[in-house]
Amino acid sequence: MKRSSLAVLATLLLSTPVLAQEAAPAGPRMYSVKTADSSLTYRLNHKLHLVEGKARPTEGKALLKPDGTLQVAVRANVGDFDSGNSNRDAHMKEATEEPKYPTIEFKGIASGVKVPTTFPSEQTVALKGQLTFHGVKQPVEVPMKVVFTSAKDVTATGTFQISLDAFKVERPSLMMVKVDDALVLETKFQLQEGK
Repeated sequence: MKRSSLAVLATLLLSTPVLAQEAAPAGPRMYSVKTADSSLTYRLNHKLHLVEGKARPTEGKALLKPDGTLQVAVRANVGDFDSGNSNRDAHMKEATEEPKYPTIEFKGIASGVKVPTTFPSEQTVALKGQLTFHGVKQPVEVPMKVVFTSAKDVTATGTFQISLDAFKVERPSLMMVKVDDALVLETKFQLQEGK
């Protein structure tokens, strides 16, 4: 009798947390980009050399819903991109009409993203959304590698390509040869929940 009572009591005690977790589904989780630890890098080819510029995002948020939908919004100042050559950066600001269009912004959605139960854990997602650059909005798809180092800390990296012509940016020339139309953007974001 005592054994069966103990067995029932142990079963109830052990199953209560599981039942409580199942009964109360997790709510949405808001993550913020840690701007000091994150970067956006562009790469642009010219016949004579490769140009690379880097900036930190000014802000960014990611909302992970219980159904696995991930909504992302990130913004950076065009004038913050630094290629290590102030003359080249001044030409970039002129070509992108930076005073008129001071920011580059991405808003996108992915599905099937879940907070893992073991860490670290990696997921690959496709963010589908809209990039606003030079006053032009274009649809883009960004393949991202998302690494959860904990339930609260995430690293997200991705690389994608855009067309300067599609964004109506007049391609700069060097020695009467224009830079390539393709601009590669590489993202590296450190995110933290609740910031």
